[in-house]
Amino acid sequence: MALINQKSNSSCEEIKALPCFIHRDCKIERLTGGESHQCFKVTVNKNTTEQNFFVKSFNGHQQTAKAEIASHLLAANMGLAPAIIYHSASWLVTEFITGDSLSDFYKQQTVSVANNKVTVAMYLMVKTHQLTPPENHPVLAIEELLYQQASNSKLSQPQHVALQKIISKIAPPQAKHNHLVLCHGDVNYENIRVSVLFTNENPLKHAWLVDFECSCLAEAEYDLAMFIAINEFSVNDIDTLIQDYLQFTNATIDKEKVCAYLACCYLINGLWYFEAGYQHKQAKKLMAKAHQQFELFDQLGLLTEKITLLF
Repeated sequence: MALINQKSNSSCEEIKALPCFIHRDCKIERLTGGESHQCFKVTVNKNTTEQNFFVKSFNGHQQTAKAEIASHLLAANMGLAPAIIYHSASWLVTEFITGDSLSDFYKQQTVSVANNKVTVAMYLMVKTHQLTPPENHPVLAIEELLYQQASNSKLSQPQHVALQKIISKIAPPQAKHNHLVLCHGDVNYENIRVSVLFTNENPLKHAWLVDFECSCLAEAEYDLAMFIAINEFSVNDIDTLIQDYLQFTNATIDKEKVCAYLACCYLINGLWYFEAGYQHKQAKKLMAKAHQQFELFDQLGLLTEKITLLF
């Protein structure tokens, strides 16, 4: 977390001008660690007491803002996400959860309780899938998403050609999709916030999902596959993770669909990290993450060629 520098003055002034902060004594801090959006912590002083808010800029992400707000509102109404204080096409203001990400919380714990991470994530995922989706919510188009990620200008012509062939082989037929649910689309441990009241003994309380930017209507198997991929599980973990999901619902999960989506998710994430690595100060870390996703893709054994050899 770092105090706002001179380059962020314009964002600072915009935040102070928001209806929920105008004419109030605000201290604004830029939150570091985000790989796409600009995020801030705003502390408001009122009658010698302080109140904290989380503020997210949609600058450069206006296309996903409407869906993100709609899904976050639904989740917040059911206590699955922090309450929204204010939203517009450019900004999202929510209550600030004083605590850690789920990832940071469990870094401080013993290995024996690490499985609670999965339990918390699956509980929040299932509850999100049970929400009534917003009207006209975007529907996942997995093939389109794959080709979009593969259009990266940083890729060479041979890489483009090879990826086109790979996508044509792994993209599951859209016609076979059914029973769409509201998916978060990025249930990684950094996107689960826990308050200071969160404990190992009662892990289903005081935990919230954040960052609904990738929210869409899709099969539950897609959200589960993205969870497996983004948290760097492998094909060997699929059965256990499906059972972790099913402990909170009577729904059925098709393992073959999870595997089909998993190949797509590894490739989507790998290509995203690969592109982000060219324009981010943590380039080495992001490139390592890209390679990890490609290695996990190869472990699925779907293709005779190894995608890691392309990169």
